[in-house]
Amino acid sequence: MTQAILHLADEFVSEDLDYYFSGERDKNNQIRPDENIFSMTPVSDQLRFRIGGDKAGNFFFPTLPNYLDRIYIGISIPLFANNWGASFLLQLLKVLKPDGAIILPVYPEGQAQEKGYWSRSFLENIFLSRQRWTGFSNVRAENDGVMSLRVGRKWPDPIPSSIEWFYQQRANMILEELLESKGSHDIQAIYTNLIENVWKNYTNSAVIEKIILDHFGAKTSVTIQNVTNDFGLLITDLLLSPYVSVAKGVTYETSVEQKNVAKNFHYYFSPYTNDRHIVTTYDASNSAVEAKSDVVCIFNSIIGSLDLDKLINTAWEQVKPNGLLVVYEDLGGNHQTINAENLDVMLEKYGNVQFYSSIVASKIQENIEISHYSTIQENHLAKEKRDKTKVFRVIKKAD
Repeated sequence: MTQAILHLADEFVSEDLDYYFSGERDKNNQIRPDENIFSMTPVSDQLRFRIGGDKAGNFFFPTLPNYLDRIYIGISIPLFANNWGASFLLQLLKVLKPDGAIILPVYPEGQAQEKGYWSRSFLENIFLSRQRWTGFSNVRAENDGVMSLRVGRKWPDPIPSSIEWFYQQRANMILEELLESKGSHDIQAIYTNLIENVWKNYTNSAVIEKIILDHFGAKTSVTIQNVTNDFGLLITDLLLSPYVSVAKGVTYETSVEQKNVAKNFHYYFSPYTNDRHIVTTYDASNSAVEAKSDVVCIFNSIIGSLDLDKLINTAWEQVKPNGLLVVYEDLGGNHQTINAENLDVMLEKYGNVQFYSSIVASKIQENIEISHYSTIQENHLAKEKRDKTKVFRVIKKAD
């Protein structure tokens, strides 16, 4: 049996495997992996998929259809209940053999909602096709904390999201970059840059969806703008989301690199978004953020000599009454420009700062600990709550 398991990073490999090899999860030995299961992560530089290799591969690298019997999703992988997550599962189903299955963790309804994760009912509402004529659901509860997903007699409908665009267009974009540069670019560098942006947007879109739901609800129509370097990925996924009502968005792109990627992405989704999404180049010289919106985001926009304090002030002026300013800056590692304390000082003059996790789609609350199947992730959640280097900061403007 040919099997692969997906991990968030190398540090999670052992814990993810232990979860599925445990007799507690598979008392009847129905879904336990083989010993030769192959590990994959979204950050590996081993782009070639080769079963039996001694290094983890990258699960975004093209894999032949009908190649794998089973794909296991490690407990470290985010399980966000949004279009991105569901579309990703649909792409994984395409590389399975006809009788194959995706094996994945399942949280109880309440715990899943707490983290913005999917539960069994969430997947059943999306993957409605039935197996043959027996009437059994494609989503099965295999045992405690484990379920499986299969394709029945009918493929689920396509699920538009940034990950769908990536799987459909990645080869075309890489080829275009190589042709334009006459082959001088490193194909791995091009590919990994695309992966990094698309993978980050999985979390970003899930957290912003949660913030919108918490403050506006599912039915209130909102407008949003984002100063970022993500090619418009975030706002496009929010416009496509059936879980929030985003009427219109503006992306202020801070990066001038890979213009072809941004153009490809914008045109790919124009039939869905029409004129509801404007993508324009951000001008750091005048910090121009135009048109008042319900939500204004600043994502990883500390670039060059940019005056962040000025940018935050300009963005705040464009937030409507009862609207939100959302700031996300990865302050970990060797970030020398600003630290968490400095950033909080900048923001606190505008109002009370609320914090949302960058690991799960949940608000961080002082006296409430967020549980997780992964002990390693629980430790990361505690660290995130303590040092706040990678949290989403949210301020609401008074009426």
